[in-house]
Amino acid sequence: MTIGDVFSFFVLGGLLSFAAPGTRLKGVVAAAVIAAGAVVAAVAGVTAVVVPGGTGELAGGTAWLPGLDALGGVFALAVAISGVACAVYAVGYMPAHAPGKSHTQVALHFAALVALFYAMLGVIRAEDTYGFLFWWELMTLSSFVLVMFDAQRKEVLHAAVGYLVLMHVGFFMLLGGFVVPGGGEAFFDGGGMTVPVFLLFLAGFGLKAGIFPLHMWLPVAHPAAPSHVSALMSGVMIKMGIYGIVRAALALTPEAMLAMGALVFALGAVTAVFGIARAAVQTDLKRLLAYSSVENVGIICLGIGLGMMGRALESDFIAYAGFGGALLHVLGHANYKTMLFLGAGSVVAATHHRDMNRLGGLLRRMPITGTLFLAATCAICTVPGLVGFTSEYVLFDGFFGSITRGELVVVAATGIVALALVGGLTLMTFTKAYGMTFLGNPRGCAAREAREVNLVMIVAQALPLAGILAGTLLYPYLVLEYADALFGARYYAEPVIGTMATVEWVMLGVAALTGGLLYLKRWLNRRAGVAVRRRPTWGCAFTAPTARMQYTASSYNRELQTVWGEQAAGGQLQSQYREREAAGHAVLKEDEIFPAAHAFATEDRDSTARAVTHWTTHLLRRWTARMALFQTGKTNHYVLHALVVLVLILILSLCGAF
Repeated sequence: MTIGDVFSFFVLGGLLSFAAPGTRLKGVVAAAVIAAGAVVAAVAGVTAVVVPGGTGELAGGTAWLPGLDALGGVFALAVAISGVACAVYAVGYMPAHAPGKSHTQVALHFAALVALFYAMLGVIRAEDTYGFLFWWELMTLSSFVLVMFDAQRKEVLHAAVGYLVLMHVGFFMLLGGFVVPGGGEAFFDGGGMTVPVFLLFLAGFGLKAGIFPLHMWLPVAHPAAPSHVSALMSGVMIKMGIYGIVRAALALTPEAMLAMGALVFALGAVTAVFGIARAAVQTDLKRLLAYSSVENVGIICLGIGLGMMGRALESDFIAYAGFGGALLHVLGHANYKTMLFLGAGSVVAATHHRDMNRLGGLLRRMPITGTLFLAATCAICTVPGLVGFTSEYVLFDGFFGSITRGELVVVAATGIVALALVGGLTLMTFTKAYGMTFLGNPRGCAAREAREVNLVMIVAQALPLAGILAGTLLYPYLVLEYADALFGARYYAEPVIGTMATVEWVMLGVAALTGGLLYLKRWLNRRAGVAVRRRPTWGCAFTAPTARMQYTASSYNRELQTVWGEQAAGGQLQSQYREREAAGHAVLKEDEIFPAAHAFATEDRDSTARAVTHWTTHLLRRWTARMALFQTGKTNHYVLHALVVLVLILILSLCGAF
């Protein structure tokens, strides 16, 4: 029996959670099943890339993951990294998060977690239409079960149902792409795909990935789900949409590659700028991270679009930089976004709040979580020496190199502006997220009384740190050195890898110098007998400064909020002021020099527009009301319905539809 045969039994391993007693033991069982699969997936992923031909075979001929090719190997590695961290985190997180839940509910949650992990692996190793759609649907259903764990809360139930509806809209688009003559064959064979089929795939996969304007489910479902589920969905599940887009892009005909590459590039630019701009004005920590995932998907699509146009122009350099930067960003984002969501989950577990206006001062109370969150924050802000820097360096190198070579000059200039704008907004967004959450003074009793989370949750948060630190060199070697096997671009990878090695040495030197200076300062103070005294921060002439004198998450980027008008938090606050004024309450005017007594609030209500979700829910309610006409409660009517369906299937079969 091969490892591949044994691996197929892991899919059913989640059912062992029903036999295990207690929430923690159920989590241990699920984590063990996922960890075993993660080891296999990681080894298989690396092997599929580095072995010539990307067959996924070891030298001894043992298949680790049958059907996995080089491109799927990159995504398998991302799934393995994020999956094992989230599974371990659930062991420490769920016992306190599931009081009052029945044995069946908890077991179903862990079984769905295992099913989601293996469904993602099933998607990237599927070799035919039926297998792909089966695993894709299992991925959707299992993630739906995970999102609605707290379905007793109305907002969670609405988020889960809206997510399920939109995912099935995308499923039918994919179904259309596969059943169109030649669509499925082109997708799996890697050539001959036409523009209409690609557009169907782009819409279906784009819904899963969260490309603008198909992103509406992300900022609603992620905050509603348990934190380890949010981390797994954002870290790798949305990357299954990226996997489909890349595979479809590589299968396009040469004539269609340039136009479709420009379309994907434009969608990526809009998605990236929109996502980070919306993230910047959020006060909900998990919603901020969800919009940030939209932004990162946009960056990946920028690279995919650039790579497609490079292949259309037969420029190995542009294709290498585009696809290489995109795949590097897939791996990097799987590390630091998983770490950020798990850190946010620890904050929520310790304070029971996601609103940054009620947090603050947590670094002193949760030092390990705060330090790990800072490392992930530096990575997503592309600090040199960390994994986030690598992918964007490759993309910038491609953009500037294109201009130097005189190829796609306008596209490259647009990419530079978009990526630079996104980088600046990302820095602002995550300095706000970290500063408002971990620095300053607590803004509420919950933050003041917070304590560090348990050891299991800390270990789980630290697992992706290895990828954040080591991925700067390992990921470029895996993706760029084997670019020919991944996306058919031949270009010498050593300059990029050499540059990354130089950056690593420089940053290690900076870290060593900083640590040495701090040690020297403390040594000199001890030798001189100088006692370090701690004083309160200067309170602007106030003798008793309070937490209300700090910046809030709402006031941190007030100017950016005005861009969104009434839909943003600032506009919503203005409308609240007008409502107060209309109700007869005193409101401070902009030109009021000596204000009278007023009542002010430092917190804004969440401002995310849910128009699409409400519209979808309204249509679903009307549709279900009409379908209720068939629910007569009479057995003979139900038998008649089944007979009609069977006759319909027979007719379609005779017509050659199946």
